[in-house]
Amino acid sequence: MFTLPLISSGSQAALTPMERSVLATEQLITALMMAGTLSDESVTEPEREAYTLLAVATIYPAEA
Repeated sequence: MFTLPLISSGSQAALTPMERSVLATEQLITALMMAGTLSDESVTEPEREAYTLLAVATIYPAEA
């Protein structure tokens, strides 16, 4: 299953501090890229809606 690094789907109890830092960095970068894409003025409303739908479908597959 494809997942965005924005959502952590596993337990982080067994991870080292460095691995947790890597996950946090990936989540931050993904969130910033999503925000940048959605706020881009050149993106049309249908493109924005499609991107939002795909992002939500990836995070919440049952809701899509």
